[in-house]
Amino acid sequence: MHESEQRLKERPGEAQDSVVEINLAMVGDVLLHYAVYEGARVGDGFDFSHVFEHIAPELEGQDILAVSQETILGGEDLGLGGYPLFNGPQEMGDAEVEAGFNVVLRASNHALDRGYEGLSSELSFWRERHPDVAVIGAVDPADPSTSVEDVRIYEKNGFRVALLNYTYGMNGYEDPLGAVSMLEENHVRTTMAAARKRADMMVVFPHWGKEYSLVPTQDQRAWAKLFVDAGANLIVGAHPHVLEPIELLEGDGRTVPCFWSVGNFVSAQRQDQMLVGGMAKAVLRKEADGSCSVTSASLVPMVAHKNRGDPMATYLLRDWTDELAQTNYSIINLTWNTSLTVEWACEFCAQVLGPCFNRKAARLDLRL
Repeated sequence: MHESEQRLKERPGEAQDSVVEINLAMVGDVLLHYAVYEGARVGDGFDFSHVFEHIAPELEGQDILAVSQETILGGEDLGLGGYPLFNGPQEMGDAEVEAGFNVVLRASNHALDRGYEGLSSELSFWRERHPDVAVIGAVDPADPSTSVEDVRIYEKNGFRVALLNYTYGMNGYEDPLGAVSMLEENHVRTTMAAARKRADMMVVFPHWGKEYSLVPTQDQRAWAKLFVDAGANLIVGAHPHVLEPIELLEGDGRTVPCFWSVGNFVSAQRQDQMLVGGMAKAVLRKEADGSCSVTSASLVPMVAHKNRGDPMATYLLRDWTDELAQTNYSIINLTWNTSLTVEWACEFCAQVLGPCFNRKAARLDLRL
């Protein structure tokens, strides 16, 4: 364990004498399939700004904005490619930063799709082009001074929140240098113990679960119990590529919101349920007496939309209309996708998220 923690750059804000709140939001998996990145090609490069422009209102006012960058951004020099060995343009990272994201979750099952060369290329990009962005869950294998056991801290007016990211595996690829943060019990316990000593609260972003399952697995539940027992205050998961419920877990006097899966943010996966994801949002609060809690948790559903001839973009479900739905085009089947309607998406969210889902507002808010 390195003695010096890694600190995120604090967003500017007004100084507070007592109560401090940190607003956090996270979106799910960015899967750069061929159809997603080719649709963003502009001349000799790429422009992904359209992917984020319609969700901008929900990103405002957030201190921590995290994105699950599922697939590697190794850049064109390594050869672009989609499933199963992904490698995407680094311009996606530029667009994420432009949209306001300041935390990139790098621990995923695709982290070593292009080996250590791909991981090193992406991490060099973040380090050189966007040094204020925290890339967590992996370190550059070419830099022996870094370790996945380093603790990442976001601090605002003395309120310190640790951010931890782990993945269940890497599609069978070996990681002898320990560059990717794994869901291994000793590693999880060690990093969380270090975080607990140095931070007021802990947020865990696990890359876990079963693909396309609408309910959490027993394995997810076992890990969530470990996280809560180790002091986690908030859990936001990804990887299943579909939404899963939100649950309030209890541990040692703490109520811990657990977003089992926020699904995809953007992808070219074919099933309707894979095109409906969510933005997890939470408010973390430190009182004048030093006590801390999560005071609100919500999920804002989104829809990945493709109009024929246009690049993919993601919309807030509340803004996605029947007129837009009629223009939705299936990249895989090369035909109009008439089954993905506003009514279907709302019904799907209600089915997965339960009675707390507000159809009219197209969001879920938990009472804590």
